[in-house]
Amino acid sequence: MIHGASFASTELKATPLNGLHPAVRLSGAVLGLMTCMVVAPAHLAGMALTLMTALAWTGMGPRRQLAALKPWAPVAVLVVVVHTFTTVGAAPLGHPSVAGALAGGKALLRVACSVGCLGLYLRVTPLDDLVVGVSWWLRPARRAGVRTDDLGLMLAVAMGTAPVVLGEGRRIEAVVTMRRSVAGGGKGVSPWYRLKNYFRRAVGRARVVVPLLENMARRAEALSLSLRHRRPDTQVAGGIPLTQMAALGIWTALLVWFVIPGGLGVVR
Repeated sequence: MIHGASFASTELKATPLNGLHPAVRLSGAVLGLMTCMVVAPAHLAGMALTLMTALAWTGMGPRRQLAALKPWAPVAVLVVVVHTFTTVGAAPLGHPSVAGALAGGKALLRVACSVGCLGLYLRVTPLDDLVVGVSWWLRPARRAGVRTDDLGLMLAVAMGTAPVVLGEGRRIEAVVTMRRSVAGGGKGVSPWYRLKNYFRRAVGRARVVVPLLENMARRAEALSLSLRHRRPDTQVAGGIPLTQMAALGIWTALLVWFVIPGGLGVVR
């Protein structure tokens, strides 16, 4: 039997980012997402290049980055088309415009940078460090009487479910593909055959949903039994080094300056 974990991404390289305080990494991810939303369009390209370089530093090269974005290509095309025909500031509604297409490209670039920030954070932060980082920032709430005992359990279930679902879905899709695979011969060069094969793959992916949901339902039943009366210890890290705290403060100050009306780099 093919295990779902066989289809998960495993290549990962250690970088100096892994040595940062867990709370600093979490704050950096949040500040990075906010920066993607408010930075001027002229600076988005540089930010995207920086994120691509950082992801490649962790072992996710340009080819793997493009492969991860490939399934979202139809959505990207749809976003550009919608902006092209609905940007009323450049042309009446329903009329295409170059400014609308550029607006769609800017929107896509912001989304791509946001996804890159999240991907970079997930690649440099294991689940235990995520729990520690959130616990560090929630220390004032704990002192105020807010219960955070189940925080590690909730994050472990929430964050651990996504890769399991992805790996299981890829496993089921591979099994379905092997069962229906036939020799294409010379038909592979035919555009009609390629179009037919594309729709066949799309229908095959849609059929994966039912067995995937059934498998996840069985896992959920077993998970509730295995987690009963269990509660992982929530560790709280020590203080943040002064240099890292200063970097967070400077980043926050620049971000506030960007969103002040009249400041440099206000979103247009």
